[in-house]
Amino acid sequence: MLFVFVACIGKDCDKDVHATLMDKFSFLGKFLAKAILDSRLVDIPLSNAFYKWVLGEEATLSRLDLLEVDPSLGHSYAQLWDIAEKKHAIQDNVKLSPEEKERSIKELSLDGCSIEDLHLDFRLPGSSAIELKAGGKDIQVTVDNIDEYLQLLCRWSLVDGVIDQFQAFRDGFNSVFPLSTLRMFYPHEMAELLCGSEYDKWNCKSLVEHCRPDHGYTHDSRAVQMLFEIMSTYSAQEQRSFLQFVTGSPRLPVGGFRSLNPPLTIVRKAIDPPLNPDDFLPSVMTCVNYLKLPDYSSQDFMRNKLRQAASEGQQSFHLS
Repeated sequence: MLFVFVACIGKDCDKDVHATLMDKFSFLGKFLAKAILDSRLVDIPLSNAFYKWVLGEEATLSRLDLLEVDPSLGHSYAQLWDIAEKKHAIQDNVKLSPEEKERSIKELSLDGCSIEDLHLDFRLPGSSAIELKAGGKDIQVTVDNIDEYLQLLCRWSLVDGVIDQFQAFRDGFNSVFPLSTLRMFYPHEMAELLCGSEYDKWNCKSLVEHCRPDHGYTHDSRAVQMLFEIMSTYSAQEQRSFLQFVTGSPRLPVGGFRSLNPPLTIVRKAIDPPLNPDDFLPSVMTCVNYLKLPDYSSQDFMRNKLRQAASEGQQSFHLS
């Protein structure tokens, strides 16, 4: 899965473009704050680095965060980092003479190419307008200055290039409620607070305890028991599809079905004779987590109808 961070902007960014971006990040801050305030889940896979900024932990950002934020850049960074580490090992080797150290360092290469042959300069990869230092477009990356390049690249990608955006985000967030009240959380806990629980296999016992049959169904109803058996076999993607269809969100809040409010309610969908329940799809009321389930003749029929409804019913809205 790709995780969301923030694209860098240069210090010479156009004023109108900059103002528009700040408005958008301010709005994003307000939106996420309101979601937390109202206990609403959002389906935005924000990166760990994003949450570190939210919690005021940007000083802890490192090259490991860069790998999550931009896997391609992070992979290239790791390769250059490895060369820099080899250079340091050569420099610290007391058994080598100064001439041998210099020769060994010059022989360092990436897939057979010297650092100079990579034709890198002190600009942000993929953003030629953003210089990592003054005059960066005219400064070639060499084995001698590779440490400075790596330090600036990481800092610009995770801090200097995004600081204005996150300040606007914080301002927007604080206009709803103080961001400082979240400082007790770790980044991964923030992800669960905003986006819900990670995948956790469902079991029939928990479903019986926390889901509510009503209006024609009880826990002893064959249809309800078949539903719980089907749900207990769902993969992570099948859970997402089912939850998106029934609740409007692809994930459950922290605590799973126990914390879902209102609880998942399964009611019998009335099908008048001579019509056959097997010919009908289940329907839902996402605002109250309501599943209207026909009394299907078999578990296979129910599984297929649930899959079809979850697939074809996404983004649909009908009065019922």
